[in-house]
Amino acid sequence: MINEGRRKRRPHLLKAIAVLLLFATGAIAGAISIQFEGGAFKVTGWDPPRTEPSRGWSSVFAVYTGSGNLPPVSGRYAVQAGSLVFRPGFPLAAGLQYRAVFHPPGGAQSIEKTFEGPLRSVKPATRVERIYPSADVLPSNLLRIYIYFSGPMSRNEAGRRIRMLDDKGKTLPGIFLPGEELWSPDFRRLTMTLDPGRIKRGLTSNEAMGPPITEGKRYVLVIDRDWPDANDVPMVEGFRKPFRGGPAQRNPPDPKQWKIGAPKAGTAEALSLNFPTPMNYPLMERMLRILDGRGSVNGTITIDKQETEWRFTPQKPWRAGDFHIVVDSGLEDIAGNHIGQAFDIDVFNRVTEHIATKTISLPFTVR
Repeated sequence: MINEGRRKRRPHLLKAIAVLLLFATGAIAGAISIQFEGGAFKVTGWDPPRTEPSRGWSSVFAVYTGSGNLPPVSGRYAVQAGSLVFRPGFPLAAGLQYRAVFHPPGGAQSIEKTFEGPLRSVKPATRVERIYPSADVLPSNLLRIYIYFSGPMSRNEAGRRIRMLDDKGKTLPGIFLPGEELWSPDFRRLTMTLDPGRIKRGLTSNEAMGPPITEGKRYVLVIDRDWPDANDVPMVEGFRKPFRGGPAQRNPPDPKQWKIGAPKAGTAEALSLNFPTPMNYPLMERMLRILDGRGSVNGTITIDKQETEWRFTPQKPWRAGDFHIVVDSGLEDIAGNHIGQAFDIDVFNRVTEHIATKTISLPFTVR
């Protein structure tokens, strides 16, 4: 009977010894607590190992939404200042409850703490900041429209909240690619693609319905005020962009026609690169850069003159010498034509397919 009692107590004894060893070796530095600050969940009072556990950090620390049996919130882990930190991949949603659970190594009892998401605001605060292309005359084969909001927006609403009106105020059907709603990671920039089947010549939709935009006709792009933001609150106001249809833009961008305005040495003047036709705004932000003999030149990019001018202002004054503007050949104009190939050429390519690119170098000299 005595031996049987000892056997029953042995697992509990071993668990207690394991926890004591963790304290003794510094694996547990003190009272463990879970905190939320600066948009991140943090485990303090526990000294995490230098290397990630074989089953991943999520086997030690995970965050869940609500109280149901749901998968953990996705995000990134890091060890900072002796604490295990978890940063969610997306901002916490208003009105939701979050449950953070820490499983101490060695089988000690789990520690759990609940946090409330941010309070749901009921005051409208979000609005449409700007739309690209910004010109008042847009080509009949315009491919994409970019809508920039002042704050994160709700998803799966574009089909109901965006519409195109003709000159009589009638809503036009079949303008945008069905089900296509592409957001930036912060949900503040929405990309809407006009139906490529109506844009590319030779396709059934193009021959039966014609392009979404007709040269010479007037239109209004309307965005409803009732579109809820990420906090489920309608916008401050709606947005309207009137424009007129212009000639189709079918020639691929030709770097030989671009004009470089070189700055003067010893100044922080902006370098300018001018295009004969408007270019794709978001692509101009990331597909052009400046190089010298030492590598990349750091600076600030500005896009002006209805997306026909790219300007680069250096962080430091220009030195005299030779430089290059490096351009990704995937850079597009507003009709989807990219360097070396018109959008119309391959009628079987899907608009969302990745196109292999290379770089083009445009030399200039600073004197």
